[in-house]
Amino acid sequence: MEELTGTRLKIYYFLLSQGKPMSLRKIQRELNISSPSVVQYHIKRLMEMGLVSETDEGYVVSKVILEDYVRIRSSLLPKSLFLSSFFVTSLIIGILLWRETEIALSYSLSVIGVAAAITIIDFMKKRRKVKF
Repeated sequence: MEELTGTRLKIYYFLLSQGKPMSLRKIQRELNISSPSVVQYHIKRLMEMGLVSETDEGYVVSKVILEDYVRIRSSLLPKSLFLSSFFVTSLIIGILLWRETEIALSYSLSVIGVAAAITIIDFMKKRRKVKF
């Protein structure tokens, strides 16, 4: 299966986030794509890949390929957001409760800080990929 990039990826994410059938014109307007024929070209490719299917009302995602994402209402959120939240909260609590300068505490805060930074960077990369 070829990798989804560019306009095709935007269309796929848009259909996935909508959760209901969308017409070619609606997709074109919402994503500011130059013409419906461009949308039709990419939809056809997505259908050939088995990711999108056509219904009477429009086009819908038939296969979800985003294992690293969770859909909450109409938003696609990377799973790393939840890890980031946990680590940032742990870091803040650790800093607030930091009374002694023990090496173990310093090490713990360093590890939590690095983990928080890594998951935040991962979240930001994935979020940028999903934005239309």
